Amino acid sequence: MKKVHVCLVSDQTIPNMTTILQFRPNVVVLLYTEGSKLQWQRLGAALHTRCYAVESVLIEAYDMNNVIKEAERIIEKHRGDDISLNITGGTKIGTLGSFQAFYTAGLPIYYVNTSGHEILQVSPFETSQKITAHIPAKEYLGLYGFRVKSFTDSFDHIKKRSQATSVLINLVIRKDYAIGKLNEIIQETCPSGKTADCIYPLTIKIKMKELKSIAETLLNVGVLSSYSDDEWTIPDMESADYLHGFWFEEYVALCARSAGADEVLLNVKGEWASGGKESPRNEFDVMIGKGNQLFFISCKTSDPNRKKNNEEESISKEYLYELDSLGDRALGLFGRKMLASARPVTNTYVKKRAGTLGISLIDGKNIKIITEKIKEWLKQ
Repeated sequence: MKKVHVCLVSDQTIPNMTTILQFRPNVVVLLYTEGSKLQWQRLGAALHTRCYAVESVLIEAYDMNNVIKEAERIIEKHRGDDISLNITGGTKIGTLGSFQAFYTAGLPIYYVNTSGHEILQVSPFETSQKITAHIPAKEYLGLYGFRVKSFTDSFDHIKKRSQATSVLINLVIRKDYAIGKLNEIIQETCPSGKTADCIYPLTIKIKMKELKSIAETLLNVGVLSSYSDDEWTIPDMESADYLHGFWFEEYVALCARSAGADEVLLNVKGEWASGGKESPRNEFDVMIGKGNQLFFISCKTSDPNRKKNNEEESISKEYLYELDSLGDRALGLFGRKMLASARPVTNTYVKKRAGTLGISLIDGKNIKIITEKIKEWLKQ
């Protein structure tokens, strides 16, 4: 007897993948419509990669009789097998039609309650089970059309310079403008303002006493190759990127690891699936996987309150809307988003708007308790 699991494919394929990974069926049957062909292709590709046997059935999105008939055919084909249905997703007609066929046959019907971290059995009796399946970040993003090209999940080198990261965190909490000055110095020293265009080793002028006080620690972990009273020598681009703000991403990633995440990826780069010649590219600072959810943290060390091009609004508003748009596209309905700013956000509108958009905001001195905040976030 085979274990067969039927899913309704929709824009949100994460609930489908959740029950498939949790139940581990021998055969997966995907009910899809003309409107969900793209999602069906992505889900099917992911399942084939995992070596699942996949059957696909095209149904009419708004034809109840068609849906019932196709569901009954599946039940008849797999008579004698252990067959179940996941009704999370699809059109209302698709849900009602498939539900009716499976309910009449007395077969198990499930619904994924992601916010409650549980899978509900709604028929022929009611029960629930905790979601234990983990959807890897790379696979999760792929289901939404983002092809991951590179990322960092090895923390050996991050731990090696964690002493320097701690020093920088303490500095930004005490004197946040010092970090802004460091960013500014590196940008002004590089010809185009980008670390990739610099010639290494790179020598930068340091006059601020707050920055001078951390030079020895930076030297000990290899971020500096040498320093004098008013100069730092940066050995390579990786070290320059670290000093230019990547240290904060590493700090957030370390906090996420200690907060109990299943998976933490740093500096996730890739491109969106596109029918055109050029695929749009994006980069995600920190991605956190927990169960069947993905969490995205955008990390900023520049001054969030500065005005851009003499505009009235602060740059933090741009950060917020960029995060909201990118997060929705990459995470779907079940992911979570956070804006982490090493420097305080003073714009009241941005703080209120973040709440309205469902974006968590951690800024300024609150970054010292980010581990606790991420723990709370992962449990919600």
